[in-house]
Amino acid sequence: MEDSDLVANEARMDLNDLPNKLAQGGMPLESGDRIKIYDFTCLPMHPQNLLRFMRQMLKKGVSIQFAAPGIVIKPEEGNDLFKLVTGLDNHWRLTHGVRTRPTDSKPGRKPKLTEDQLPAIRRMLDDSGATVSSVAKDLGVGRTTLFDFLQRHRDSEAVPS
Repeated sequence: MEDSDLVANEARMDLNDLPNKLAQGGMPLESGDRIKIYDFTCLPMHPQNLLRFMRQMLKKGVSIQFAAPGIVIKPEEGNDLFKLVTGLDNHWRLTHGVRTRPTDSKPGRKPKLTEDQLPAIRRMLDDSGATVSSVAKDLGVGRTTLFDFLQRHRDSEAVPS
């Protein structure tokens, strides 16, 4: 162990929480940093969770060192160990049906209502006797969802000339 090492006792903290705990303490992990794991016995986690954690850290540019066996995994795309960690994580996810998001996708749920539905929704609301509740029920969404959707698109209402 070196004098400059910050030691986190994994027995008191989940390794997955390490980046958040360091950030809260004013020491966020950044590209170029290195996580040293001194002993495999201090990792009471499923190997797949360890692989996923390692992959996330490598993507952020953080190196991982296993001190006892003298293994250092650097976050370089061409690095064989980086490829191994990524490949094992992808294989496990594929084998166990864990869906992964493409890197270009937006996080979160897909919207239940889209802008191309806006004219039809406005026509439905203009029908006599139509209420937001009845239109929401016809669309298969909640009233709040419809209200929020209409609120977000109130500026795009066509002004009659």
